[in-house]
Amino acid sequence: MAQAAHLADRILLPWRRLSTIQSRAVLHCAVAGSLAWRGGADARVVNHRADILSGFMTAWQRTLRDTIRVFGSQRKLWAPFLFTAFGEALLISLVWLAPHPPASTLLAPLVRYAFGEGSLHYPRHLWLLYHVMAYTHIAATFLIGAYLSGVASIMVRQTHEGQPLSMRNAIVSGQVRYSTVLLVWLVSWLVANGAIEGVIRITPPGHKALWINVGAILLLQTLFAYPIPAAVFDGVPWWKALWRGMREAVRYPLSTLAVVAAPSALLIGFAWLLPEGRVARWMMRGMPEIAVGCVVARLAVMTVADALLTISVAHLWWCHRKRG
Repeated sequence: MAQAAHLADRILLPWRRLSTIQSRAVLHCAVAGSLAWRGGADARVVNHRADILSGFMTAWQRTLRDTIRVFGSQRKLWAPFLFTAFGEALLISLVWLAPHPPASTLLAPLVRYAFGEGSLHYPRHLWLLYHVMAYTHIAATFLIGAYLSGVASIMVRQTHEGQPLSMRNAIVSGQVRYSTVLLVWLVSWLVANGAIEGVIRITPPGHKALWINVGAILLLQTLFAYPIPAAVFDGVPWWKALWRGMREAVRYPLSTLAVVAAPSALLIGFAWLLPEGRVARWMMRGMPEIAVGCVVARLAVMTVADALLTISVAHLWWCHRKRG
């Protein structure tokens, strides 16, 4: 999910607002396309598209219902994600402490080098806390988040096998190998990040570019949804986990896309509503401390999205095997 959080900000940077003219153009194209489709489409094509949409909606409803049921009955599943959020909060706290002694001796030169001297002074320093989350989230996922996602997957396995739900047992069982899940996550993130950067570069400017980029994120998230469950459930090396994960996504595209869509939409929607520029404008209107509230909100949204995606994917992995 870290790649979705990072890439959501990246693709939305030039597209914070759609103009009225663009909105009308999109509506006009949709109406014209609808009329043309109704007038000239073959009945079999119509039925095929309807079946695809019906299948996606059925998969989405079933997956959402099952995820809510699992979270509602097994609240301990939140524990790994709360630990990850706590780790990220610690990293953000280091940035907060950078201008203040005694931490400034070590941290201030790093912040000054990376973000400039002004980032150490009020109120820009508060805005930096929000800006730097794009990096602290990746760092927290790299250090502990990928491993704890594997632990959460094992906890989902406990629920399916009727075992007592225990984060401690999931850790001491040794089913989650730190180096394996770290490599799986790192390779997935590097490939996804490189792919979306390539899509952004080759996509021509226009109102369609945003939706093309969003579609690319959903496609990549779908393709790389299963490698960590494959690594911890099958106990295979990282390269086999990547292959098996992608094979699982290709085999079950609709249910996997249904799982990916909701948390990805949550992250993209938040990035759209609270871009860094808007936070800066609020601060300039005499509310600098609002940046702290935005940091808390962003951390909460990323934690919920990460939990939803990880638990849903692990649960779906087991549902696929029960259904044969």
